[in-house]
Amino acid sequence: MLNMETLRTGSTGPIVELLQSVLKRLGFFTGNIDGVFGSQTHNSVMAYQRNRGLIADGIVGNSTWLNLMPFINGYDIHTVRAGDTVFNLARTYSASEAGIMMANPGINVYNLQIGQKLVVPFGTIVPGNISYSYDILVMNINSLKTIYPFIKTDYIGNSAMCKPLPYIRIGTGVREVFYNASFHANEWITTPVIMRFAENLLRAYVNNTNIYGFSARNILRDVSIYIVPMVNPDGFGLHLDKEIITCL
Repeated sequence: MLNMETLRTGSTGPIVELLQSVLKRLGFFTGNIDGVFGSQTHNSVMAYQRNRGLIADGIVGNSTWLNLMPFINGYDIHTVRAGDTVFNLARTYSASEAGIMMANPGINVYNLQIGQKLVVPFGTIVPGNISYSYDILVMNINSLKTIYPFIKTDYIGNSAMCKPLPYIRIGTGVREVFYNASFHANEWITTPVIMRFAENLLRAYVNNTNIYGFSARNILRDVSIYIVPMVNPDGFGLHLDKEIITCL
């Protein structure tokens, strides 16, 4: 997990929007997602903390972030107990059996071992209702890699301000397709669009369904898709920087 900043009354920014978004999805926050940690967000955090047996201080520190992370990342790490099966785990988490098996390559679905750790995917990873940021992108890519371990992730280099530039490869076909997003400053919205496309394609692949009328498995058998989701991360926060820092 990334080192998440501690949020409290007065905090602002995309990470506050992420917090508000997940609390809204869980039914604890009913206000506007505005990136401002005000009294309504504070009260919603306290309600969530009480519900989850945490110290209800309205401050989002390590323990609260850790508790929220499964809902942010779209998966939980489940420790197998007596009687657990892939079928009942899928029902408990509102997940798909295919998704659990794909996230845990090599497991014997007929002989789960007590104490075994399983990745159980559920929900959506890429948020569509917040201002995206580089840190959220990195979190989302890590989640996709955990849930879909057959994809390849790496870096193509660094930005002018020293941020590593991640890429994702999906598929194994001979034909190669390249997508990039946020090439210029203030094009931030193209990054969550391409990331949501990648997530939808991967989900369709795992569940053996179509995407835009085409079989996802046929696409990824014939094509290798390379995605650089944020070519220019510096442009996201350029107006916040007091000085330009370049890589050595």
